[in-house]
Amino acid sequence: MQYSALLLLASLGVISTAHAENPTVVQRIEATKPVIDKNGVKVWTYQTIGNPAFNFRATTTMNSSVSSIVAAILDTDYLSSWVPYTRKVDVLKRDEQNGTFVLRMELDFPFPLKDRDVVVFSKLTQAADGTVTLMNRSTADARAPASPHMVRITHYEGSWIVRPLGKGKSEVITTGYADPGGVLPLPVVNMFVQQQPYDMLQIMQKIVQSPRYKDARLSMIREP
Repeated sequence: MQYSALLLLASLGVISTAHAENPTVVQRIEATKPVIDKNGVKVWTYQTIGNPAFNFRATTTMNSSVSSIVAAILDTDYLSSWVPYTRKVDVLKRDEQNGTFVLRMELDFPFPLKDRDVVVFSKLTQAADGTVTLMNRSTADARAPASPHMVRITHYEGSWIVRPLGKGKSEVITTGYADPGGVLPLPVVNMFVQQQPYDMLQIMQKIVQSPRYKDARLSMIREP
């Protein structure tokens, strides 16, 4: 496996990480009706000042360990086979000791929309209770210059939170916001923001049960 924190964005979803787990903000969001609530996955969307597109917050519970789930998120060799709209992931820098990663992602948008790419800096931390957090934001890197054939996403923030619940279960939360840039109708953007995290978490519930991740152990993760 090659590790790097990514999913975060998969197509274009993603939330201002400054608000990611602010209890007051989370309580306000979850007090509203989810735009999607089925098959064990809930998705909320909302807007913040200065962001024309929706932010999202999506949650589910998985019958998997924290290590299995994080291993799937960090496996850049396999992501494009199951994360919606992700065509390619290049690892530019990986520092597992400090839990930091820099990667470039290519996003395959349906015709006639122009494809996107984004360079992401990610930071992994683990709390005393075993909760793992991946904070992600767009960045610039000379090793990944912008391509004239793609629109470079320059405003992206997102997070993944994997919280142990005991008895082999974990809560998974993904939040985010991204400005996809270029010419995209806002209703199309917001449709992606609603549907993409739901589709991703549905697929992920199955992926983490595969032999590739079921018994995974990571040196950077302490399993509760």
